[in-house]
Amino acid sequence: MKILIDARALQEHVDGISRYSLGVLNALLREKPDWEYSVLVNRNAVAHIDDMNVTCLPTDVRRFSRGEKRHLSEFIDSIGADIYLNLSMAGPCPETPTVITVHDLIVLNQPGYFGNSLIRNILSRMVFRKKLKQSIRHADAVSVPSNATLRTLDETFPGSADKSFITGEGQNLFSSGTGTVPDFPRENFLLYVGNARAYKNLTRLVVAYARLKAMNPAFPKIIMVVRKDRAFREFMRDVEDCSATDSITVLSHISDNELKEFYSKCIGLVMPSLQEGFGLPALEAMASGAPVVVSSGTALEELVGPAGILVDPESVTDIMHGMALLASQPELRKELSEKAVVRASEFSWSRSARILIVELEEIVSSHTQRPLNQINSV
Repeated sequence: MKILIDARALQEHVDGISRYSLGVLNALLREKPDWEYSVLVNRNAVAHIDDMNVTCLPTDVRRFSRGEKRHLSEFIDSIGADIYLNLSMAGPCPETPTVITVHDLIVLNQPGYFGNSLIRNILSRMVFRKKLKQSIRHADAVSVPSNATLRTLDETFPGSADKSFITGEGQNLFSSGTGTVPDFPRENFLLYVGNARAYKNLTRLVVAYARLKAMNPAFPKIIMVVRKDRAFREFMRDVEDCSATDSITVLSHISDNELKEFYSKCIGLVMPSLQEGFGLPALEAMASGAPVVVSSGTALEELVGPAGILVDPESVTDIMHGMALLASQPELRKELSEKAVVRASEFSWSRSARILIVELEEIVSSHTQRPLNQINSV
């Protein structure tokens, strides 16, 4: 089978959807080495796929840019692929059978995603909603990472669940599958990994941490690995203005080896997001044997199951309580660590790829029996 993969979400600095793109692409190559792969990728990210057995198609057309559909749809069809797999949300609508990936609906459902400007948020959300609705309507199928994302997708675009399937995600930093807690010496600090946008709830996290530190000066320090994007400056103001600023270390663009070291040494990860599509840092932390404090009522609860401490993300007091439990009870940490590695072993990129392969093969097969580009309405 000939497959065209749209990996334009892959960035020079790998995190978020970039990790997803590489994880899925590598797993597909392992599971189906006989397939013929072409990969659409931004020029600044070509180095990430140089060593793969794929045909690289560099492009300067950015995701969600004006004219993206016009510039790329005909080009995609000219490749002659049996199927087009878009690894990132909305995009071109070619005649080639299409599967899109909706990671989450945070961009539409969380105020402040596009910064502090109310007008910018309203207009940007209107444009993105229109693009995503068109892509969902056009696609033969929609891949999502979790039940939580599937529910939100169907609430936002009624009927979309009928053509959607759940793949889950995986992680590459730690070997998994044995269910055995890695023998890493832990140090007395907490960890956060992610960006600083509003849905990550970092203002409440910083306030909760500062209050705990004020109540107990011996409370563990926290290392925050935060991507530098449009929300980073405001986040740093919160850190610099809080009473515990001397106990907060902020880092950006660290290597995978450095990230592995932090996961391996921390006493736990804190991730009280208001919403998530999946929660890859929580999976990476669990795979390392690090306990996690995550938000209830989100995809994080679905991912973590009984292997973590759940908190109400809208309550500073509850976030404090979760962190305090983690920091003060070594026996609880040991119990959660054992549960975490078992839970993490249930997720892998190979598992995700196998689910994806079944759907892709079914779509290609069905297109030999029905008109090209038959569209299901959403």
